[in-house]
Amino acid sequence: ADALLGVINDILDFSKIEAGRLELEHIDFSLRDTVDHTLKPLALRAHQKGLELAEDVAPAVPDALLGDPGRLRQVLQNLVGNAIKFTERGEVVVRVETVSETDSQVVLALAVRDTGIGIPADKQR
Repeated sequence: ADALLGVINDILDFSKIEAGRLELEHIDFSLRDTVDHTLKPLALRAHQKGLELAEDVAPAVPDALLGDPGRLRQVLQNLVGNAIKFTERGEVVVRVETVSETDSQVVLALAVRDTGIGIPADKQR
C-alpha cells in the first residue's frame, strides 16, 4: 500500500513540475541524517539482492542545510531504488559533493552510480 501511494504521489508531483506549480519547503535539516535515514531501508533491499549500497558524502559538504528534505528523500528513493532494481551484481554508490558555495548558498551534486545494465545511448537525452 505504501509503495502504491508513493507511485501516486510521484505522478502527482511530476504533474506539478510540468505545470510549474511544485513548491519546495525551506526548512533546516541535516543532510547526512536525511541521506542515512533514506538509504537504510534501501540498503536492506540491496543486500537481499547481494548488492553493496555505499554512501560517500564528501567531508567538505556542509551538514546543516536549508531546503526540502522530503524532496531530497523522494529523489534519492527513486534513483537508488531504480539502481537496485536494474543491478544484478556489484554495487550502488551514492555520492554527494559540493559544486559551489557562498556565504548564503551551497550547490551540491548528488550522483548515483551502479554496475547495472545502464540506459542505451539512443534512449538518453
